[in-house]
Amino acid sequence: MPSATTFNIDDYESLLVALQTTLGVVVPEGQRSALLTRVEPLLMTYKFDSLKDLAGNLRDGKVDEIKAKVLDVISQRQPGWSLHPEMKKILQDYIIAELPEKARIWVVGCGQGQLAYAVAIEVAEYEHNSGKDKSLQVIATDVSRNDIKQAESGLYSAKQLVNVSDEFKKLYFSLNDAGMNFRIKDKIRQLVSFSQCDLTKDFQSLGKMDLIICPEALVYFSNGMKAGILQQFSTMLKTGGIFLTGNNQAIISHAIMSEAHALERVEHTAGVFYRKKI
Repeated sequence: MPSATTFNIDDYESLLVALQTTLGVVVPEGQRSALLTRVEPLLMTYKFDSLKDLAGNLRDGKVDEIKAKVLDVISQRQPGWSLHPEMKKILQDYIIAELPEKARIWVVGCGQGQLAYAVAIEVAEYEHNSGKDKSLQVIATDVSRNDIKQAESGLYSAKQLVNVSDEFKKLYFSLNDAGMNFRIKDKIRQLVSFSQCDLTKDFQSLGKMDLIICPEALVYFSNGMKAGILQQFSTMLKTGGIFLTGNNQAIISHAIMSEAHALERVEHTAGVFYRKKI
């Protein structure tokens, strides 16, 4: 099996083309060096001799499992345990207060649970500070079945929390019986339900949402695929519902957003978001 450093450039280009034509995935320039490292184990798993063989399999569409695996490995993310300041500000200063009781919040691309739990923590913080129990529901999804299993367990190693402050750990984590791993506390875990979701397919079965948070999951998709996903988002949002992309607004151009006619850009003093038109 060839190493990542010896891959033929033409084979590499054929894989990029296959990713775009079959999955609607465009790998950003800055992420392409990591692509080889991520897909190389798949060559060994499925006994492909080259990237060209993998690309050919994607185009032929013979094995759906391989498509799912490729989409999984190239979109893996490890979000931090705290939200980007822009997203945190708009959630605390405006959005959470505006949500109705029992509102449904969808966190798209939750990775191994960090992003979902970070949102749940913001909800808990708001309720504590305001004295209001809004009974909000957080629905978190990712394309990776393994990541969802990790997220559901709420269990993380010390290495996974290396950048988390001791104060944060004390507030939101407890040591497990063995004293080797940390578990997110029940008051946060109980706010979140996890499930697998592939954005390249129909995901309307998740139901109507009051708020959709999607800061990273659209990065790898082509403009056409983004437009289709955003159209589904707008259909799922209740009237007046909010779509929040946070600090990655640049991934959604005006032309793409115009395809989702029901969403309008709102420039609030607390930050920028999109709202389903009333």
